[in-house]
Amino acid sequence: MAPVRETNSTTPPATEEAQLPLLVPQNIALGEYIFLRIAQANPKLKSVFEIPGDFNLNLLEYGYSPLVTHQGIKLINTCNELNGAYAADGYSKAIDGLSVFISTYGVGELSAINGIAHAFSEYGAVLHIVGTPSLRQHEESKSKIVNIHHLVPNHNSLCPPDHDVYKKMVDGVSCIQESLDGNIINNVAKIDKVLRTIIQERRPGYLFIPCDVPDLLTPSSVLYESPFSSLSQYQGTAFAQNALNEVTDSILSLLYQSHNPSLLADCLVTRFGAQKELDNLVAKLPDSVKLFSTNFGRNIDETRSNFVGVYMGAGSSDIMVKELFEHSDFLLLLGYYDTEMNNGGYSRDFSKAANTVIIHPDYIQINNSTHHIKQFNGDKLYSMSELLQNLTDKLEASQITATRLTTYQFVPQETPIPSKTDNFYCPQSKINAFFTKHLQPNDYFIVDTMSFSFGVTDIKFPPNVHLLSGWNYGSIGYAVPGTFGATMAINDLGLNQRIILVQGDGGAQMTAQEFSSFIRYQHILHNLPKVFLLNNDGYTIERKIKGPTRSYNDINGLWKWSKLLLVFGGIEGESHDAYKIHNVKEFDEHFGSGKLGDSSRLQFYEIIAGKFDVPARVDRMMSSK
Repeated sequence: MAPVRETNSTTPPATEEAQLPLLVPQNIALGEYIFLRIAQANPKLKSVFEIPGDFNLNLLEYGYSPLVTHQGIKLINTCNELNGAYAADGYSKAIDGLSVFISTYGVGELSAINGIAHAFSEYGAVLHIVGTPSLRQHEESKSKIVNIHHLVPNHNSLCPPDHDVYKKMVDGVSCIQESLDGNIINNVAKIDKVLRTIIQERRPGYLFIPCDVPDLLTPSSVLYESPFSSLSQYQGTAFAQNALNEVTDSILSLLYQSHNPSLLADCLVTRFGAQKELDNLVAKLPDSVKLFSTNFGRNIDETRSNFVGVYMGAGSSDIMVKELFEHSDFLLLLGYYDTEMNNGGYSRDFSKAANTVIIHPDYIQINNSTHHIKQFNGDKLYSMSELLQNLTDKLEASQITATRLTTYQFVPQETPIPSKTDNFYCPQSKINAFFTKHLQPNDYFIVDTMSFSFGVTDIKFPPNVHLLSGWNYGSIGYAVPGTFGATMAINDLGLNQRIILVQGDGGAQMTAQEFSSFIRYQHILHNLPKVFLLNNDGYTIERKIKGPTRSYNDINGLWKWSKLLLVFGGIEGESHDAYKIHNVKEFDEHFGSGKLGDSSRLQFYEIIAGKFDVPARVDRMMSSK
């Protein structure tokens, strides 16, 4: 039962940051406070993903409070907790900020933990709220055996169960965890600490909320003391500014001395919200500085005259890209994410450069010297955005003495060669060539972990394409609910950019039920994705690794994918359009113009692909081993 509020109201001070109703009661329920604080932490957030369970229902009820709905916040169901965590990650990446997923105790939070691990690995700012048993139940369990549903019993049947058994599982996949209790002052501090840490770290964090705590009365005056304008105690201090200027001057000094400099932009620039600052820096550099992106990044305008290509060691988009990068005398690596899926299986080589600078959100390495951005207390001296902006502000392009050494630019070479098999399926080289030709500026391009993903390096992107993937964590099926979350974010922002998903049939069978959410929420989604479902009858990338004809790489290949949305309640021609493309001839007939259908309806293309067909890059990788 919700608490009775005091009738006196608080008139907030004039502050744009608060964005609260004009009249707020002096005391509000903690459940309302949590939603309002989330809205302050990310004013762009309008959707909160959730799965109801008896231990979080009390909190979810406050999502319908007039104080909360006034902020435009709505609760969005997903089909299961794993998908909910994936959707929250996709939402976070597309909205460039905090996202939220709410689950229940035990069965809910454990189903979500794989998605939270994905967000941790892939730098997604997801707040996972878990509704837990009441404070009373927790207290009772200290003195007697009280076995309750969702809670596993103790190993020793004569001892009470451990109510915190699940909390111990998330330490390694989250950046912060806090449990609320009956102390309002402590609760308010814990909520702010969790939100600030998630925003700063761009990684998931946890709030464990007993089911009776949302009813506790909380002073609304705290809402007008926002802690989110400054995420670090160092922000704005002379100490932080001096450290920032010192490292900036060191980097620019090496750049000015270089005769053959290169800049490599990686995904952590984008995932830490510094894309605008990267664009400004790149725009100010002369064309004598060669530009590269990474497999995960793809965040530099590839139409620029000094953009060379995608560098990932032996897996680079072209041998010339590899040579031009590795023979630079100065390497500036921005937002570098060092993992074998991004560095060509550890084949990247910085050894030939006289000077190498690696900029990570937590540290900067200048040759053998490390400058720690993240301090012992967890706070950061400055953000990556501040560093890139400082580099841009202090950069004197005229002092760069390097002259342009090459006019080389990568041109994709993987053009489809006609084959007898074209009558039976559509080869992935054909699909690659299609996207190289028909991707548009500002497209949101989402690719699951699958055989096709290895060929994305060979697709040339137009300006401002946003690539969303989960290739490091590599949990197949991420992209279907991830796309749902990204779609919700893009619609919440009111954007009309095209949303394109490329998904394999094997991964899709893991999370296919989330396609039904596009049907359920079509009334609030004016912009829906174009889905390329590559049906190659199983786990094709695994077939290339081992066991090409083994049953463990098979799936039920009889799914009627183009009819799936009808099963989920869709009406073809109203909620969606669905097509089945059997071969190259049908592909050319349908996609020859490059048009991908009306965004007001979900466009679903089932494309029959070869069971053993992969991008040429995969075969090259396999033959080199």
